Order: sequence, then C-alpha cells, then structure tokens
Amino acid sequence: MSSQPAYAPHSPDSGAAPGAQTGPAVQARRTLNMPALFSLITGVLLISPVAIVLGHIGIAQVRRRRQSGMVLAVIGLVLGYLGLIATIGILVALVMFVTSGPTPQTTF
Repeated sequence: MSSQPAYAPHSPDSGAAPGAQTGPAVQARRTLNMPALFSLITGVLLISPVAIVLGHIGIAQVRRRRQSGMVLAVIGLVLGYLGLIATIGILVALVMFVTSGPTPQTTF
C-alpha cells in the first residue's frame, strides 16, 4: 500500500507556477445603496412621494457609485408610482361620489 491518502485535497493554486501572479482571492463586495432600500420600504408602506424620490435618487447613485440595489430602487419606484396612481384614482372617485349626490328639485 502507498502512503498517499485516498483523496488529494484541492488547493486553488496547485497548478500555478511558482512566482506566477494570481487574481485577487476575494472579490470586493459592493455596498448596498440606502436610498434604494428605503425606496422599497416606503413603497411597501404606501408612502408614494417618498418612494418615488428615493427611487430616483437610488438609481442615480447606484449607476454613479457602482453599488448594488438597482432592483430595490426600481421596485420602490414601481410601488411608488402605483400608489400615486391609486391615490389619484381614489380621490377622483371620492369627488365624483360626493358631487353626484341627490340634486335638489328646482321649481320655477
């Protein structure tokens, strides 16, 4: 029997030549954009104007700073705009309901 183990543990640089440069061992972690996160939170809480503003700020910062959170900002924007449309629709329906009450009879 040989003295070698039945398995050989794998090391990432076992095939690398001595002195050869390898890439970074750990990739730099991208930070999460906070306005994008808060846009999502305020969109879920139906605070539409805040979600819309923070979503636009978040998208701009994610692109400029190369951060993560683009999906959060877009979802927050969508929820914000849907909430705004729903609010406007409810207000229009409420005004139509209030103004369409019984009309008084007019006599001449």
